[in-house]
Order: sequence, then C-alpha cells, then structure tokens
Amino acid sequence: VGGGLAPMAGAVAESPCVRGILCMLPAEPGSRLMLLVAIIWSLTSDLDKMGKQAASSFLVFLAVQRLCMGIPLVTYLVCKQGVGKSLRTFYTCLGFLLVLAVVEMYTVAAYLKALDHLFVSYAIAAKRSGILLSVLSGAVFFKESIRDRLPYVMVMLLGMTLILLSGNAEPPQ
Repeated sequence: VGGGLAPMAGAVAESPCVRGILCMLPAEPGSRLMLLVAIIWSLTSDLDKMGKQAASSFLVFLAVQRLCMGIPLVTYLVCKQGVGKSLRTFYTCLGFLLVLAVVEMYTVAAYLKALDHLFVSYAIAAKRSGILLSVLSGAVFFKESIRDRLPYVMVMLLGMTLILLSGNAEPPQ
C-alpha cells in the first residue's frame, strides 16, 4: 500500500498549487508561524476536552487553564518591559482588557460546553470558522482586500456549516 501512495504523493507535490504553498512557507514568516499554530491547535482541543473531564469542576478547569496561559505571558512582559512600564500599560488599557477578557472567557466557556455535546472534530470545525470570519471582519474594519480569497472563505464556511448540520449523534463519553 505504501508503494502505491508514493507516486500519488509525488504527483500532488508537483502540482502548481501545492508547489506554490510549499515555496511560500520558507519565504513568509507569518505562513510558517500559522502552520505551527495549526499543528498546535490540532492537539489543544483534545487536551481541553481531557482536562475538562478530569477537573473537579468546569470553573476550576477554566481558572487553571487561564493561569497556565497567563503566568508565562506576564513573566515575559515584565522581563521585556520591567514592572513599572508593564503596570502603566496594564492600567492604561484596563477598560479594553476587561471587555476583551469577558468576551474571551465567554468564548472559551461556550467552546468547552460545546465539547460536551459534539465530537471534538465538529467543535474544531466551528472554532476554526472564526478564523475565516476574521477574514471578512478584516475587510470591514481594516479595509483589507479579500476579493481573491473570498470564494475560498465561502467554500470553507459552507463546509463547516455542513459538518455541524450533518449529524446530531451524541459523542461517546
């Protein structure tokens, strides 16, 4: 079976579309970073579901998760800017940070609750649709040109919608 896949993989790698993507990765630091993000995200949803199931309560899991994310970030910020400048930056942006924190916590809580009712792969499809919707919001808020990418975004959003609507079977516990 593996011998039969090698020629097919070679043909796929030789296609102009795949070659363009592979050639773009070394030249574009943002593309390389997003590939790394995609690889990491492929693991975190499973870990989120396992952590949520292992935690004594939903709120304990959220608190531990946020502490594990916040401590390294705060440490980096303080090392990079110093305590005084970090505190001034924090207090200057406090209102915005509080609104952002509330929205983010609601998003995370809703996502983790969705994991109770969906297969992880379905929840990932819905979660990743936010990235596609951010392409649309980038056009609205930042006047980014998305005309060339819009058909691809719409196909992916349609696919995500079909995945979520395709079945309502309860995931195995």
